[in-house]
Amino acid sequence: MSTTQPMPIQPSPDKGRDRTSGDFDSAVEAWRMVLQADTKLEQMTETVNGLMGQLWQRSRQMMRIRTLAEHLSISGRPKDLGDHLLGALYGELGCVHGMIWRLAATNFEAVASLRLEDINLDNHTLPAPNPFPDSAILPFQAQWLDLRMLPKAIQLLRVDERTELYYLPFEFQVNLSGFALLALPRDRVFSESEQEFLNVIQRMTALVLDNTWLYRNLVDREEKLETLALHLHAQKEELAQAHRTLRDVEATRLAFISFAGEALRKQLTSQLGYLRLLTDGAGEEDERAAFLKGSSVLGSQMLEVLNDLVEWTKLAGGAPMEEPHALELGPVIDELKMVFGTFPAKPHVLIDWPFTEGVPEIMADPERLKQVLLNLLLRAQHDLDQGFIPFWIERVPLSLNLSLRLRMAKLDPALARAALTPHGFDAGSNFAQGQVGAGLGLVMGHRMMKAIGGNLRVDPSEEGGSTISVDVPMA
Repeated sequence: MSTTQPMPIQPSPDKGRDRTSGDFDSAVEAWRMVLQADTKLEQMTETVNGLMGQLWQRSRQMMRIRTLAEHLSISGRPKDLGDHLLGALYGELGCVHGMIWRLAATNFEAVASLRLEDINLDNHTLPAPNPFPDSAILPFQAQWLDLRMLPKAIQLLRVDERTELYYLPFEFQVNLSGFALLALPRDRVFSESEQEFLNVIQRMTALVLDNTWLYRNLVDREEKLETLALHLHAQKEELAQAHRTLRDVEATRLAFISFAGEALRKQLTSQLGYLRLLTDGAGEEDERAAFLKGSSVLGSQMLEVLNDLVEWTKLAGGAPMEEPHALELGPVIDELKMVFGTFPAKPHVLIDWPFTEGVPEIMADPERLKQVLLNLLLRAQHDLDQGFIPFWIERVPLSLNLSLRLRMAKLDPALARAALTPHGFDAGSNFAQGQVGAGLGLVMGHRMMKAIGGNLRVDPSEEGGSTISVDVPMA
């Protein structure tokens, strides 16, 4: 008897169909979620990359701004400021070329250029306050420029037809302290971060330029005040010196008039006494002859005192004189011989007149020079009873001056040099009391030679007495 194996239990067809359909739907849903997640991941990745790019760009801009701020804070030269600023703009915007101006005293001067090696900045000075005189003043805002309304000096900056000029002003408190012109591609569009970068650069540069302008003004004012203070101090010193000189001159004038008047009174009293004796017929023939000789000597002395008095008054009163001019020395010496010959001569006293042949021309006022030499010759003649008066011409070493030299045997060099000090005539000195009418011409001669650009010196002589040198500049 065969035994049939029982059939295994199988699921009904409906139940099997439902299970397969459910698994497929679950798989589709899971795949859809995976795709959505992948899309979101890609979007997030793009967002993160964009943020990273913006962060990198902002970081780069901040680094440029910080570096530029460091350079602007430590550099005082306008060209250095312009070079650093153009370098930052070029690094961020990639401009083709550019140039920067800053406000100077009366105009805008170009201080730096970028990628324009052959350009001369001195030829690009622009007027202030409007750097664009052919058009109305541009508002203080960044903008593209219309080249048709700009000066030729700016039009030359457009070396590439594919570029346009972008105007970047540096304005602080409604004052345009400078600006930059950047050559950028014609279709260039600034991103938000680039615009913010430019805004920061504008404010920072404007502040630096304004501080530089203020500092320069303060420095200029300080220099002017210092110059004015020095000038006032110098004027004060000159005024004080003038007051001292006036007091000395006044004291000298009064002392001189006093001594001259005293000398004239004594000599005139003696002269009148001689005349009274001669009128009364007193004495013998020899005695009257001595009276006449004494009267003549007194008359000569009075004439010398009067000459001193007149010349001193003329010199102190600023008597007019010729302007020193070129002249030959020979005619001056020849005329001096003639004038000296009119004075009473001593029979045993001769003058060794200088040889003037080949002597170069001199710069002098001839009348004043003759007056000085005549006074000196009369003084030298007064010193000698007999002998020669050495009078010669000498070239001064290491100088363009000629020196006319005279030796005076009885003139004390110490007293003579004391008379030529800035005080001139000292009322209390033995020199002043003893030389009125005979030696005060030395003081006047010294002042006259100073007035015409020369000098008068006194040196001790080896034979005793003094050697007087009249230095006259050559033409």
